[in-house]
Amino acid sequence: MRVEKEEILKLAKLARLEFTEEEIANMGDSLGQLVEYLDMLKQLKLDDMEPMTAVDSAPRPLRPDVQGKMLSKEQALRNAPEINLEHFSIPKVIGG
Repeated sequence: MRVEKEEILKLAKLARLEFTEEEIANMGDSLGQLVEYLDMLKQLKLDDMEPMTAVDSAPRPLRPDVQGKMLSKEQALRNAPEINLEHFSIPKVIGG
């Protein structure tokens, strides 16, 4: 299955990425192979398989929950693209 150029351009816009025409052509082939592989995975019969959260069953060590040094409001907002009433203001990304 080939992913069309329009779909790649739409995804690139949503991800705020820019590609050359050659990269778009290569990406169409790569994404097409990925979609085919995902279709193959969908055909697997996994009804009697127990879901797993990790490849191994080793316990996961947790670090202690310790309060650290907090940033000042000025430090936290220093790299914000836009500030609105002392809060981060970011462009709308839902709905294209």
